[in-house]
Amino acid sequence: MSILPTISIITAHIFSLAVSLRDPMKKFKSRMLLCSWSLMAGLVFTVLPLNVNADSQSVSSMDMDITTAVNLSGRQRMLSQRMVKAYLMLGQGIATDDARTILQKSVDQFEFQLAKLKTFQPTPKVRSTLATLDFEWAKFKPLISATPSKTGAIALYDANEALQNAAHNVTLAYDDVTIEPLDHLVNLAGRERMLSQRTAKFFLYRTWDLYLEPADMEMHLSRAHFTAVLIQIESSPRATTQIKKLVAKIRSEWEPYKEALLISREPEKMRSNSKRVAELSEQLLASTEELVTLIVDQAKKRHN
Repeated sequence: MSILPTISIITAHIFSLAVSLRDPMKKFKSRMLLCSWSLMAGLVFTVLPLNVNADSQSVSSMDMDITTAVNLSGRQRMLSQRMVKAYLMLGQGIATDDARTILQKSVDQFEFQLAKLKTFQPTPKVRSTLATLDFEWAKFKPLISATPSKTGAIALYDANEALQNAAHNVTLAYDDVTIEPLDHLVNLAGRERMLSQRTAKFFLYRTWDLYLEPADMEMHLSRAHFTAVLIQIESSPRATTQIKKLVAKIRSEWEPYKEALLISREPEKMRSNSKRVAELSEQLLASTEELVTLIVDQAKKRHN
């Protein structure tokens, strides 16, 4: 039996079940089981420049099609995680000026892209999932816009999972419309973009002494999922030399980031490494965004 279908099945279960288990304490035993599945897969701070995450002007000029919609909705998944990462940084006094900028730009971009996606609703499933995303965003935005606090971070934990899950469902709805394999690869690469932020988010929950065991479990699930998906992308029949070169770059950046995430399980020791984790998560995000952009460009050339 080929390893690729096995990895695909495992990672699909990890991702879909991990985002749907909403109560972090009641579902902790279930997350332990998920972690065992993930192991089977085996497998100075600066704000990113605007061209890493397409700004409102460039998004507004895009002609909406399935490839673009898969990319934008997939980026909504990432932004949902990046917003909370920045909120947690602000609350803990980590690179606060940069965190504030990241947070505001992420909120603005999420809102703008949601409006853009609403202009392109080719199926009832897309319309339904977008309505859910809009509903979850309306609940989430006041929480993420409030002054950061531990109480606020607790309220954001489940609300953020609901928002990310809704964004993921929108991405799948658009992905279901297309038969082009490269569009599916855009979705897959977009998960890496999201996971670069999700791992940091759960690390920062732990450094704030919040949801210690569930956040630790989620961080390890996301870490295992990132590694497994990277293998899938690299092994794809659609992976060109350029794609494989970028995957190699991402892997070289992933290793020190992974080491920083795993430096300790003690929140006090982790706190001393929080700024580095934040830096490396932004670096990895830039490279995964570059990978998605490359695949999007290749997909559009095939369409043309």
